[in-house]
Amino acid sequence: MKHRTHLVFVKLRSTVLMLLSCWLFSANVQAQQAQQEIKFAVFDTLGYPLNIFDQSSHLTGGVLKDFGDAIAKEIGASTMYVVYSRRRVEQALFTGQADMVCYFSPQWTDNRDQLFWSLPNLPQIERVVVLRDKPVLNQFPQQLFDKKIATRLGYFYPQIDKEVATGKIKRIDLTDVSSMFRLLTKGGADGLISSEAEIEGYFKNFPDQRDQFVLSKTPFSVLSTQCGLSQKSVWKIEQINRAIAHIQANGEQDAMLRRYGLMAK
Repeated sequence: MKHRTHLVFVKLRSTVLMLLSCWLFSANVQAQQAQQEIKFAVFDTLGYPLNIFDQSSHLTGGVLKDFGDAIAKEIGASTMYVVYSRRRVEQALFTGQADMVCYFSPQWTDNRDQLFWSLPNLPQIERVVVLRDKPVLNQFPQQLFDKKIATRLGYFYPQIDKEVATGKIKRIDLTDVSSMFRLLTKGGADGLISSEAEIEGYFKNFPDQRDQFVLSKTPFSVLSTQCGLSQKSVWKIEQINRAIAHIQANGEQDAMLRRYGLMAK
């Protein structure tokens, strides 16, 4: 009787161990599959050529999608792009709802220590725009003194922070580039500061207005943006950096910028 009981116990234990092994294998496969996707947070305020959205506000193209797709290919992942309002992007990263955001900078956030930062990659070149019949502004910040300058609400402009604080430059914050150009046209501002990408996006939508404005020959600022990786992501910053380094070394990044008419740094 003892022998039969022992045999039953051995078989039962074997069955339990086998079921446990199957469950662990299944869980491991599911975990690996989950790790094969990288979720990019997308700023809803960035339009063409950085982001191209369809009528349902889904990302369908643009520099940042091409760049994200290239990173995903390098690390062997599929992609998901989730569009957030500017103020919700960081929270999505901090909580792990998104893995990464690109075209960002530690200079643009007070929470820089809560993200892992990639190698510098896509350049952001800002220029000052004025009406064609006005003097071109090329010396900064001196030529901005005593002027009203249209800027983006929530954007950082460290080059003129002191002058704005002391009243030497009046900053007029607006929510979108179109509003900035409209204000400039109506004489409500002496100039506007925007990136080449955003300026090009505006002129793509309003090509007949291109000849009405002049861009500064001297950049207001030049910054190599970075990707911010969530500290809760399964992906490692070393993987991301290897991918970016290869994309830059093989000329793929410069090709993306040229494809959308942007200046490669």
